[in-house]
Amino acid sequence: MSKHLALEFHKNRDNLFKLRTSWLRRAVDKGIKTKPKILDAKRRREGINELQRIATECLCSEMSKNEFAATVQKKKQWHCTRNKGWSRTQKRKHFDQWFQKYIPFKNCIYIFWKGRKAIYVGRTIKGKGRPQSHFSKFWFNGITRIDIFSTSQASQVPKLECLAIHNFEPQQNGQKASIPKWAKKCPVCEVRHLIETELRDIFSFK
Repeated sequence: MSKHLALEFHKNRDNLFKLRTSWLRRAVDKGIKTKPKILDAKRRREGINELQRIATECLCSEMSKNEFAATVQKKKQWHCTRNKGWSRTQKRKHFDQWFQKYIPFKNCIYIFWKGRKAIYVGRTIKGKGRPQSHFSKFWFNGITRIDIFSTSQASQVPKLECLAIHNFEPQQNGQKASIPKWAKKCPVCEVRHLIETELRDIFSFK
């Protein structure tokens, strides 16, 4: 755990606690003359979200990376260079051939990159939802490579997708992937839920 993050968490927690107990501190200490700040729904939500973010980063960063590495069985990269065609149609044709040849498992996730920035994370389960479908998206211009992370188990794919979103923070995704009931659960999301529940219980409105 980062010492800086731990200090940040304690500071934000103490500030939220002061808001939560403002009425009590003013009742006990008659010398407090400043105008009280009320812990309304907005401040509570923002405070809990920030504490959740810090706590998740402290607790889940290493776990997320280790879980991701343990789930992936094969990694391949396709580089979007000029010798693979100028148009999207040409690039897609080249990618189709490469995908068929080098991706043994049709259960995988894929990440589109522009340099060092992740743009989009998607998934393919039993061959459905392949990366080629995104070659027509507006954000495809400037894509430099596509990473493919494969696993032999379809139930692991949604979890792998969610872990990738946590790890790489792609621009065109939400905060987490949709996970069907039959799929393995994302451990990071489960920890985030526990943290949120705990914080909401601590700073609940009576």
